[in-house]
Amino acid sequence: MEEQVFPKGILPVLPVSDIKATADYYQQKLQFQENFRQQTPDGTAINAQVALEGSTLMLNLNPDKASLEGGGVYFWIRLYDLNIDDYYQSLQKAGVQIVEPIQDQFWGDRSFTIKDCNNYFLAFNQKI
Repeated sequence: MEEQVFPKGILPVLPVSDIKATADYYQQKLQFQENFRQQTPDGTAINAQVALEGSTLMLNLNPDKASLEGGGVYFWIRLYDLNIDDYYQSLQKAGVQIVEPIQDQFWGDRSFTIKDCNNYFLAFNQKI
């Protein structure tokens, strides 16, 4: 079994109804890297951890609590090395649902917000 790495600090956990579909979406559409996927002895994926530029999310199989409307929760993911405009364009090309288009914010960030395949909101931000 591969070693599971947990980041220091807060680790947001998103309840989802399908680990494989969600982890695949985060990798294929949002360009996250999968750190690990945990399975039961019968092979059912119950957890997966995905990350992008140091921001890590845990996906937890929990169909009863999986969000139907995203719960109004936004997760802010701070980009440092990626060019936010290029990343935004690549997500658009991948068919990701953009809910707030990219724009400069009065507090000095450039940002945009998407809705993922489980209806969670993710806001990507970069210092101007």
